[in-house]
Amino acid sequence: MNFELLMHLKEIEEKIPNVNSSSDYWLVRADSGRYYDDFRINNYVGIGWNEISLQDIRGTNNDSSKLKLILKDKLPEANEKGYSEQKCGITAGQLMRFCNNIKLNDIVIVPSAGSSEFLVGKVIGEIFEISDEQTKKDVSFGLEYEKSEFRKRWPIEWVGSFGRLEADSALFKMIYSQTTLSKVNEYKTFINRALFSCYIEDNKLHLNYQVTEKKEIQGVYLGQFVYQYSVLNDLLFPDTRLDSKINVQSPGVIEFISYGVPTGLLIFGILSGAIILLGGGKFKIGKIEFGTSGLLSALSNRESKKLDNEIKRLDNMKKAKEIAEELKVPMSELGIKYPKELKNALKKVENVED
Repeated sequence: MNFELLMHLKEIEEKIPNVNSSSDYWLVRADSGRYYDDFRINNYVGIGWNEISLQDIRGTNNDSSKLKLILKDKLPEANEKGYSEQKCGITAGQLMRFCNNIKLNDIVIVPSAGSSEFLVGKVIGEIFEISDEQTKKDVSFGLEYEKSEFRKRWPIEWVGSFGRLEADSALFKMIYSQTTLSKVNEYKTFINRALFSCYIEDNKLHLNYQVTEKKEIQGVYLGQFVYQYSVLNDLLFPDTRLDSKINVQSPGVIEFISYGVPTGLLIFGILSGAIILLGGGKFKIGKIEFGTSGLLSALSNRESKKLDNEIKRLDNMKKAKEIAEELKVPMSELGIKYPKELKNALKKVENVED
């Protein structure tokens, strides 16, 4: 039974978005949102200054002074009075970062016009360059949107989007950046949180609980929820670390980070009602009951920290059951909203056969 449950948890884990911590995050502006639909429909992000080819940029060996000379030679405006040395350097830097610094599996964020929506995608291939003829092709499928003439492009697989009103206020500084291309790694957590209600990064499960109560919330309920959630984790899985991050402004988000994906899924299952704690050290999933001894041992990270004996195990299970019941009060007062995708996926464990 325990083996079957673990296999189902593994299946659920595979359905959860997995974020690569080595990926860089880039904000790519589609000419103030003008080409937002073109990027989205044709699965790419691009950059202008078509007079400068990929070959030109690669030939500089990442030397911006060489690229500035090419800019002055090939861009008519680069020699005009209003085009300063500083502006020429900024243009060279943008082109070099776009062509040389973005890499496979990096994440790109594209704002719409007015930055009301943000498209998020993953780089899935190498940079390429199209011809002038290709940029002038008619719009396919009769769709009405403006196509860019950007020749230098990265292929993108779009993974989702989020609205400005849904995003953390910490993203506002990023939103107001007006440069064509910006590395925004410092906003990774907030972007991931806006995009996914739950995700895995470096074998850690990130769970975002939405606080939907719009009135002023009482600190006692917020503190009770975070504290008792942590105690529940410690009782059942004492050697699995759990971190929390809070940004609650009525409404807001409470994020828990479990350093063990299966254990994090089980704690969530208990709170969401997909898994019920019974007396006598048992779990109930649907109509099926089973003992926890083997399960707790299987999920233990270090042999030295297994539960000492059956008496302690039963005592901890009893306390965990009480805490799980007590958590219903702060969750109700805060209007906690579960990650719906994960709640639906976890219900699959109810089909485990004895």
